[in-house]
Amino acid sequence: MSKLRRTVQQLRDHPTADVLIIGGGINGIATFRELALQGVDVTLVERNDFVSGASAASSHMVHGGVRYLENGELRLVKEAVQERNRLIRNAPHYVAPLLTTIPIFKTFSGVLTAPFRLLVSHGRGKPASAVPCSSKSV
Repeated sequence: MSKLRRTVQQLRDHPTADVLIIGGGINGIATFRELALQGVDVTLVERNDFVSGASAASSHMVHGGVRYLENGELRLVKEAVQERNRLIRNAPHYVAPLLTTIPIFKTFSGVLTAPFRLLVSHGRGKPASAVPCSSKSV
């Protein structure tokens, strides 16, 4: 029996569900997972391979917030570290920590002045080039 026929047969054997999710993108998969963990009877239908668009467009890098340190966005660093740790705990077969090297070319312009620059120029935790926008401008 082909894979397609088995899938159709499974749907015929269990024709109802409490929730039907159409689309197996990252949001569909995440919704499916959360509902299934809560014990909800849920069915997910996807035309192609699950999250094929997201995985094709992603850099596959879980940076853990290091990139936000430059702008002093400590709240985003905290969120990114928490998300990274959650991924390491929930999917260790997909996420592995890597050693990071940060090149420093001048001691005084790098290591010693970095905390001062962080506190003085980025003390509010907002990016230097933030541009306000509203949902109406989208």
